[in-house]
Amino acid sequence: AAAFQSVGGTYQRSPCLRAEEWNGEVVNNEGGRIRGCTVTPVSDTEFQIQIDGEEADLGNFGIAVYKKITSDAKRQNFQGFRPGTLPPHLIPTYRAFAMDEVAREATLEAMQQNNIRPFESARSDFVFEQISIPPKPKKKKKPKKKKNKVEVVVEEQEEPAWQTFDDMKAALKGGWEPGQSFSFVATKCKGQQLKDPNMDASESLAALKNN
Repeated sequence: AAAFQSVGGTYQRSPCLRAEEWNGEVVNNEGGRIRGCTVTPVSDTEFQIQIDGEEADLGNFGIAVYKKITSDAKRQNFQGFRPGTLPPHLIPTYRAFAMDEVAREATLEAMQQNNIRPFESARSDFVFEQISIPPKPKKKKKPKKKKNKVEVVVEEQEEPAWQTFDDMKAALKGGWEPGQSFSFVATKCKGQQLKDPNMDASESLAALKNN
């Protein structure tokens, strides 16, 4: 399925798109578990989930998402543009879609591996805040030449800190690009907490010992 569809002359996001469609995985490590996630219960059926983008390796997932949706979009015909060319004004839309999709899939993965069964509307109900993005790599300055002598001044620089924004829109304006990691807090994560299968086994063992 295409990431975006032409509806009434406009280019809109297809609501049924999922991560599996672009062969990118949320989790790409041994054991298949997402790293860097913290789940905090708000109530019996609502949770807050914090994802550390570096530990979860969201950068690689993000670029896979972005490449897939732009590849699909290049198959579309845009009036006034050559086949295979994307209108520049749509690029920010694809970037925003990639960031949003990565966050939603990572949140679902965190819920499932913590034995929380998401409610049917959970994915669309997520609210993302405290979006942290890494600084852009600085370009290296060429040494200044002075009368056939090269003068190199080495200054100690502190590692640039990540920037934190209130929401994704602000983070995108702040310069986030597909391929960069990002950390976030997801709220309104609603689902049913299931029993840990290991706990069930322990309870059964305890019951047998008491008999």
